[in-house]
Amino acid sequence: MHSILTALMLLLAADTSATDLPNYRHACENATFEAWSTSFNEDSSSSSNHDRTAQYCFYEGRGEISEYRSLGQSGEPVFQGASITLWDNDRSVGRTLWVMVGVDGHTDIQLRWEGARLMADGKGHDPKGEFIERWSTDFSRGGDQHFEMSRSYDGGETWIEPFNIIEYLKTPTAPPPLPSEWSQQFEAFAPNLAPEGGMIFLDGTAWGKFSLDDNGSPVGFQFASVAPKNGDWVWRLMSWTFENGIISVDDTSLN
Repeated sequence: MHSILTALMLLLAADTSATDLPNYRHACENATFEAWSTSFNEDSSSSSNHDRTAQYCFYEGRGEISEYRSLGQSGEPVFQGASITLWDNDRSVGRTLWVMVGVDGHTDIQLRWEGARLMADGKGHDPKGEFIERWSTDFSRGGDQHFEMSRSYDGGETWIEPFNIIEYLKTPTAPPPLPSEWSQQFEAFAPNLAPEGGMIFLDGTAWGKFSLDDNGSPVGFQFASVAPKNGDWVWRLMSWTFENGIISVDDTSLN
Protein backbone atom coordinates (compact mmCIF):
# COMPACT_ATOMS: atom_id res chain seq x y z
CA MET A 1 0.00 0.00 0.00
CA HIS A 2 2.74 2.44 0.97
CA SER A 3 4.79 1.70 -2.18
CA ILE A 4 1.73 2.21 -4.38
CA LEU A 5 0.95 5.53 -2.66
CA THR A 6 4.53 6.72 -3.07
CA ALA A 7 4.56 5.81 -6.76
CA LEU A 8 1.30 7.65 -7.38
CA MET A 9 2.50 10.81 -5.66
CA LEU A 10 5.82 10.78 -7.51
CA LEU A 11 3.93 10.36 -10.78
CA LEU A 12 1.74 13.33 -9.94
CA ALA A 13 4.77 15.42 -9.11
CA ALA A 14 6.46 14.45 -12.36
CA ASP A 15 3.39 15.19 -14.52
CA THR A 16 2.36 18.44 -12.83
CA SER A 17 3.89 21.69 -14.01
CA ALA A 18 4.23 24.79 -11.85
CA THR A 19 1.35 26.44 -13.76
CA ASP A 20 -0.99 23.55 -12.88
CA LEU A 21 -0.43 23.87 -9.14
CA PRO A 22 -2.07 26.20 -6.63
CA ASN A 23 0.06 29.26 -5.86
CA TYR A 24 1.52 27.93 -2.60
CA ARG A 25 3.97 30.81 -2.53
CA HIS A 26 1.10 33.18 -1.72
CA ALA A 27 -1.26 30.98 0.27
CA CYS A 28 -1.54 29.50 3.72
CA GLU A 29 -4.53 27.38 4.63
CA ASN A 30 -5.69 26.01 7.97
CA ALA A 31 -5.70 22.28 7.27
CA THR A 32 -5.35 18.77 8.66
CA PHE A 33 -3.17 16.10 7.04
CA GLU A 34 -2.93 12.39 7.65
CA ALA A 35 0.67 11.31 7.13
CA TRP A 36 2.68 8.13 6.55
CA SER A 37 6.26 8.63 7.70
CA THR A 38 9.16 6.29 6.94
CA SER A 39 12.50 6.83 8.71
CA PHE A 40 15.72 5.22 7.49
CA ASN A 41 18.91 4.22 9.34
CA GLU A 42 22.50 4.17 8.12
CA ASP A 43 22.21 0.41 7.48
CA SER A 44 19.18 1.08 5.20
CA SER A 45 16.73 -0.47 7.68
CA SER A 46 13.53 1.51 8.08
CA SER A 47 10.41 1.91 10.17
CA SER A 48 7.08 3.52 9.32
CA ASN A 49 4.41 5.23 11.36
CA HIS A 50 0.98 6.81 10.95
CA ASP A 51 1.21 10.52 11.87
CA ARG A 52 -1.06 13.58 11.75
CA THR A 53 -0.44 17.28 11.15
CA ALA A 54 -2.61 20.30 11.98
CA GLN A 55 -1.63 23.54 10.19
CA TYR A 56 -2.57 27.02 11.47
CA CYS A 57 -2.05 30.34 9.67
CA PHE A 58 -1.37 33.72 11.28
CA TYR A 59 -0.76 37.32 10.16
CA GLU A 60 -2.19 36.88 6.65
CA GLY A 61 -0.06 33.81 6.06
CA ARG A 62 3.26 35.35 7.08
CA GLY A 63 3.37 33.05 10.11
CA GLU A 64 2.50 29.34 10.26
CA ILE A 65 2.42 26.67 12.95
CA SER A 66 2.23 23.02 11.89
CA GLU A 67 1.69 20.65 14.80
CA TYR A 68 3.09 17.18 14.17
CA ARG A 69 1.98 14.08 16.07
CA SER A 70 3.14 10.49 15.71
CA LEU A 71 0.27 8.22 16.68
CA GLY A 72 0.25 5.00 18.64
CA GLN A 73 -1.79 1.90 17.85
CA SER A 74 -4.85 3.36 19.58
CA GLY A 75 -4.50 6.72 17.81
CA GLU A 76 -3.03 8.53 20.82
CA PRO A 77 -0.05 10.89 20.31
CA VAL A 78 3.25 9.25 21.26
CA PHE A 79 5.43 12.07 19.94
CA GLN A 80 4.69 15.78 19.45
CA GLY A 81 6.61 18.47 17.62
CA ALA A 82 5.94 21.63 15.68
CA SER A 83 7.27 23.58 12.71
CA ILE A 84 7.04 27.36 13.12
CA THR A 85 7.51 29.10 9.78
CA LEU A 86 7.96 32.79 8.94
CA TRP A 87 7.85 34.20 5.39
CA ASP A 88 9.03 37.40 3.73
CA ASN A 89 6.49 39.71 2.07
CA ASP A 90 5.95 37.65 -1.10
CA ARG A 91 6.58 34.21 0.46
CA SER A 92 9.60 33.71 -1.79
CA VAL A 93 11.95 33.08 1.17
CA GLY A 94 11.09 31.53 4.53
CA ARG A 95 12.63 30.22 7.71
CA THR A 96 11.39 27.37 9.92
CA LEU A 97 12.08 26.40 13.52
CA TRP A 98 11.44 22.71 14.24
CA VAL A 99 10.91 21.98 17.95
CA MET A 100 9.82 18.96 19.98
CA VAL A 101 8.16 18.21 23.31
CA GLY A 102 10.29 16.16 25.70
CA VAL A 103 13.28 15.85 23.34
CA ASP A 104 16.63 17.64 23.57
CA GLY A 105 16.92 19.11 20.09
CA HIS A 106 15.75 21.56 17.46
CA THR A 107 16.39 22.49 13.82
CA ASP A 108 16.81 25.92 12.19
CA ILE A 109 15.81 25.69 8.51
CA GLN A 110 16.16 28.05 5.53
CA LEU A 111 13.43 27.81 2.86
CA ARG A 112 13.42 28.73 -0.82
CA TRP A 113 11.37 27.90 -3.89
CA GLU A 114 12.63 26.22 -7.03
CA GLY A 115 9.61 26.50 -9.29
CA ALA A 116 6.73 24.76 -7.49
CA ARG A 117 9.08 22.75 -5.27
CA LEU A 118 9.90 23.94 -1.76
CA MET A 119 13.59 23.40 -0.93
CA ALA A 120 15.26 23.61 2.48
CA ASP A 121 18.64 23.48 4.21
CA GLY A 122 18.78 23.09 7.98
CA LYS A 123 21.10 22.59 10.89
CA GLY A 124 20.42 21.48 14.43
CA HIS A 125 20.90 18.76 16.99
CA ASP A 126 19.03 15.83 18.46
CA PRO A 127 19.97 13.04 20.91
CA LYS A 128 22.28 11.55 18.24
CA GLY A 129 24.31 14.77 17.91
CA GLU A 130 24.78 17.80 15.67
CA PHE A 131 23.53 17.50 12.09
CA ILE A 132 22.86 19.27 8.83
CA GLU A 133 19.94 18.35 6.60
CA ARG A 134 18.38 19.12 3.24
CA TRP A 135 14.88 18.39 2.08
CA SER A 136 12.22 19.11 -0.51
CA THR A 137 8.43 19.17 -0.61
CA ASP A 138 6.38 18.56 -3.76
CA PHE A 139 2.71 19.56 -3.91
CA SER A 140 -0.10 17.85 -5.81
CA ARG A 141 -3.29 19.41 -7.18
CA GLY A 142 -5.44 18.18 -4.32
CA GLY A 143 -3.18 19.59 -1.62
CA ASP A 144 -1.31 16.38 -0.80
CA GLN A 145 2.44 16.70 -0.24
CA HIS A 146 5.52 14.51 -0.71
CA PHE A 147 8.38 15.33 1.70
CA GLU A 148 11.85 13.82 1.39
CA MET A 149 14.81 14.59 3.70
CA SER A 150 18.49 13.62 3.80
CA ARG A 151 20.66 14.18 6.89
CA SER A 152 24.37 14.17 7.80
CA TYR A 153 25.80 13.81 11.31
CA ASP A 154 29.41 14.43 10.24
CA GLY A 155 29.25 17.87 8.68
CA GLY A 156 28.36 16.65 5.20
CA GLU A 157 31.07 14.00 4.78
CA THR A 158 28.44 11.26 4.57
CA TRP A 159 24.68 11.43 4.20
CA ILE A 160 21.76 9.19 5.09
CA GLU A 161 19.78 9.47 1.84
CA PRO A 162 16.89 9.38 2.36
CA PHE A 163 16.66 9.92 6.10
CA ASN A 164 12.89 10.49 6.17
CA ILE A 165 10.06 10.34 3.63
CA ILE A 166 6.57 11.56 4.53
CA GLU A 167 3.42 11.36 2.42
CA TYR A 168 0.98 14.04 3.61
CA LEU A 169 -2.65 13.40 2.63
CA LYS A 170 -4.88 16.45 2.97
CA THR A 171 -8.23 15.77 4.65
CA PRO A 172 -11.51 17.73 4.57
CA THR A 173 -11.32 18.14 8.36
CA ALA A 174 -10.48 21.57 9.75
CA PRO A 175 -7.83 21.63 12.50
CA PRO A 176 -9.26 21.81 16.03
CA PRO A 177 -9.11 25.08 17.98
CA LEU A 178 -5.91 25.55 19.94
CA PRO A 179 -6.38 24.64 23.63
CA SER A 180 -7.04 27.34 26.19
CA GLU A 181 -5.68 25.28 29.11
CA TRP A 182 -2.61 23.19 29.84
CA SER A 183 -2.78 19.41 29.75
CA GLN A 184 -3.20 17.57 33.04
CA GLN A 185 0.53 16.67 33.12
CA PHE A 186 1.61 20.30 32.65
CA GLU A 187 -0.96 22.25 34.67
CA ALA A 188 0.99 21.91 37.95
CA PHE A 189 4.05 23.88 36.72
CA ALA A 190 3.57 25.39 33.25
CA PRO A 191 1.31 28.33 34.21
CA ASN A 192 4.04 29.62 36.55
CA LEU A 193 6.85 29.23 34.00
CA ALA A 194 5.34 30.31 30.68
CA PRO A 195 5.69 34.03 29.85
CA GLU A 196 2.56 36.16 29.67
CA GLY A 197 0.52 36.27 26.48
CA GLY A 198 1.06 33.95 23.58
CA MET A 199 -0.75 30.67 23.01
CA ILE A 200 -0.90 27.13 24.32
CA PHE A 201 -0.65 24.44 21.65
CA LEU A 202 0.36 20.81 21.01
CA ASP A 203 -2.50 19.51 23.16
CA GLY A 204 -1.56 21.67 26.12
CA THR A 205 2.11 20.64 26.27
CA ALA A 206 3.80 23.71 24.72
CA TRP A 207 3.65 27.50 24.70
CA GLY A 208 4.51 29.93 21.91
CA LYS A 209 4.38 33.59 20.97
CA PHE A 210 5.13 35.46 17.75
CA SER A 211 7.39 38.52 17.93
CA LEU A 212 6.24 41.41 15.72
CA ASP A 213 7.96 44.36 14.05
CA ASP A 214 6.64 47.93 14.09
CA ASN A 215 4.31 47.11 11.18
CA GLY A 216 2.75 44.14 12.96
CA SER A 217 4.48 41.50 10.84
CA PRO A 218 5.95 38.39 12.53
CA VAL A 219 9.76 38.43 12.75
CA GLY A 220 10.40 35.87 15.48
CA PHE A 221 8.96 33.28 17.82
CA GLN A 222 9.39 32.09 21.40
CA PHE A 223 8.77 28.44 22.21
CA ALA A 224 8.62 26.74 25.60
CA SER A 225 8.09 23.17 26.76
CA VAL A 226 9.87 20.44 28.73
CA ALA A 227 13.20 18.92 27.66
CA PRO A 228 15.65 16.42 29.19
CA LYS A 229 18.99 17.74 30.47
CA ASN A 230 21.72 15.93 32.43
CA GLY A 231 19.34 13.17 33.47
CA ASP A 232 16.73 15.65 34.69
CA TRP A 233 13.82 17.59 33.23
CA VAL A 234 13.89 21.32 32.53
CA TRP A 235 11.46 23.93 31.25
CA ARG A 236 13.14 25.23 28.09
CA LEU A 237 12.39 28.67 26.63
CA MET A 238 13.83 29.26 23.16
CA SER A 239 13.89 32.57 21.26
CA TRP A 240 14.27 32.48 17.47
CA THR A 241 14.12 35.12 14.73
CA PHE A 242 13.73 35.17 10.96
CA GLU A 243 16.99 37.09 10.59
CA ASN A 244 19.28 35.30 13.05
CA GLY A 245 17.76 31.90 13.89
CA ILE A 246 18.17 30.71 17.49
CA ILE A 247 19.23 33.66 19.66
CA SER A 248 18.76 32.23 23.16
CA VAL A 249 17.95 29.02 25.08
CA ASP A 250 17.06 29.33 28.77
CA ASP A 251 16.48 26.31 31.01
CA THR A 252 14.69 26.22 34.36
CA SER A 253 14.84 23.08 36.50
CA LEU A 254 11.53 21.46 37.29
CA ASN A 255 12.80 20.10 40.63
